[in-house]
Amino acid sequence: MSVPDEVRRRAVALRGEVEHHAQLYYVLDQPEISDADYDRLFAELQELEQRFPELRAADSPTQRVGGEPLEKFEQVRHMQPMLSLANARDEEELLAWDRRNRRLLEANGFSDVPLTFVTEPKIDGLAISLTYRDGVFVGGATRGNGEVGEDVTNNLRTVHALPLRLRGAPPPVVEVRGEVYLPRAAFERLNESRAAEGLSTFANPRNAAAGSIRQLDPAVAAARPLSMWCYAIGHSEGLDLTSHWQALAWMHERGLRVNPASARHDSIAEVAEVCRAWADRRATLDYDIDGVVVKVDQYQLQRTLGEVAHDPRWAIAFKFAPTTATTRLHAIEVSVGRTGVLTPFAVLEPVEVAGVTVERATLHNQDDVRRKDIRVGDLVIVQRAGDVIPQVVGPVIHEQGDETASAHESRPVWQMPETCPACASRVVREEDEVAVRCPNHSCPAQIVESIRHFVSRGAMDIEGVGDEVVAALHEAGLIANVADLYSLTLSALVAVSLFGRKDRGPDGRDIVVPSKLADNVLAAIAASKRQPFARVVFALGIRHVGDVTAQLLVEHFPSLGALQAATGEEVAAVPGLGPAVSGALRQYFDEARNQQTLAKLREHGLYLAEEAPQRPAGPLSGKTFVLTGRLASLSRPQAAARIKELGGKVGESVSRATGYVVAGEEPGSKLAKAQAAGVTVIDEAALLDLLAAAAESKSS
Repeated sequence: MSVPDEVRRRAVALRGEVEHHAQLYYVLDQPEISDADYDRLFAELQELEQRFPELRAADSPTQRVGGEPLEKFEQVRHMQPMLSLANARDEEELLAWDRRNRRLLEANGFSDVPLTFVTEPKIDGLAISLTYRDGVFVGGATRGNGEVGEDVTNNLRTVHALPLRLRGAPPPVVEVRGEVYLPRAAFERLNESRAAEGLSTFANPRNAAAGSIRQLDPAVAAARPLSMWCYAIGHSEGLDLTSHWQALAWMHERGLRVNPASARHDSIAEVAEVCRAWADRRATLDYDIDGVVVKVDQYQLQRTLGEVAHDPRWAIAFKFAPTTATTRLHAIEVSVGRTGVLTPFAVLEPVEVAGVTVERATLHNQDDVRRKDIRVGDLVIVQRAGDVIPQVVGPVIHEQGDETASAHESRPVWQMPETCPACASRVVREEDEVAVRCPNHSCPAQIVESIRHFVSRGAMDIEGVGDEVVAALHEAGLIANVADLYSLTLSALVAVSLFGRKDRGPDGRDIVVPSKLADNVLAAIAASKRQPFARVVFALGIRHVGDVTAQLLVEHFPSLGALQAATGEEVAAVPGLGPAVSGALRQYFDEARNQQTLAKLREHGLYLAEEAPQRPAGPLSGKTFVLTGRLASLSRPQAAARIKELGGKVGESVSRATGYVVAGEEPGSKLAKAQAAGVTVIDEAALLDLLAAAAESKSS
């Protein structure tokens, strides 16, 4: 059906009007017309597009409904990595960051260039990346691991503050970085409506925003009043900007929502003053912030400063002090971890701390409870460490209502139980250790926790097998160790309520219909068999063997047979390892139950061997380096790569095999260990000279 010219012109005019008023309302907070008038314009445009589908375009305001539900999110590789930020938790750390940057800039010939900064409130939301091609929004993704995120384009289309088309003359490609959040007032309304419908409420606005964007059904995201701030430009083509402040202005001119609280400063003293002011002002905002982001403004200086690992040197997050609250301690209970460690935790009268309702908090260990003198019945101070993990700071023992020091003293001192709360085995505490352990390796709590570790993202990464699934499978008797995961069948899974639903078959008999979760779990378990050997070693949950240690072990003992046959002396001789690791390995491999588990994993086809990396021969062959502190001219991973390229080794800890300890700025305890052991200590300049000489020797 051809579209009459007058209808096409009206549709174009309506689209322009709706976009204009949406920009005023959602981005600039300056509406010119009533909600009813806006709805009338929108409805007219919607009706024209329904009558003439040819008028419907991807950037039309009517397309914010998002689209059909997805089965899963696709992965998207960012055109430019989305880096994380290092933290400054007080003013001195902020000033130290500035001093490091100035020294590095001076070393690169920028001593006379005035340094300017930009500060922005650090929004506590979900980081996202938006891609525009020729000014049209074509894709959006979560940050993910910084390199690869999830495609959430359909859900982001539902965010009214996100323009589907940029204003003015846009470049061919631009990638915009931002943060999706839920305003506090909207969060309260959302929770009230969920409670009225008998649904669970969200703990805080950040969880609500993240959960909304990661909904497979865009209609759910569309029903939630999300908003966003744009704070940076990533990859771009045909865009010529020289500073971050210019980038913020450019985004604002193109209709992207930029936080008006962002500011430019000529000195670090001004920056520190602004950070102090924001710590007091944060409660006045209609959105949550957990700090202030400070950035060096000039792009040329940003490029010179570069990055360390995944953190840019030119930006830092000034984090606010953790928020605290006071509440009543009702009980102290104990959980059992995968290595048998008993950990006490506080059961609290629910209290809101930094926007989160806290009912449980860690107490670390028995000695910590004794040191803080925390007793059941006390009023206690609770804080979220790093604004994440709730912990009990200590009791309130001064007079406060009915709470007095004498009342505190009258309460019994807490004692760690003498038997395991999960299996009733008598607990033990090894000499020189704080931890109290359950020695029973068949303890059900240890088994469940070991399986949870095995399936976790950093280990075998078995998607869909979370804490609830592991607990249900163990309770049903389907898994008694990690190898049992690979024996699971669809018929066994559907017997568990999580994986099947009862229905009536064609013959009238009751049948169990497998859920989509059952198929997904079996597929994820099968896929995990392809994880490399180092991942398997880490996933086994051997005491003292983290992911880095697992990689070191595999480099030197590239098969399960080699690892099992390695003597304690051979393991302890590996740079970065030691007697604690060798002892833990021997204890693990000597246990019959673990031998049976490993045999089953081999039968199921997991990778239990891999090629040992061949270290190139070179001028530094036979020399082991340990790096400590910050390096100015190159990151520690870059330094390690240079050393390995020239034949050297890089260790994690100082030992007699260490040839050099490279001490950068603010070195840690490794420096003292090196000095005590008489190991040669060199600075960054000496390392660079050594690398240059080695490279010249290799090329000659």
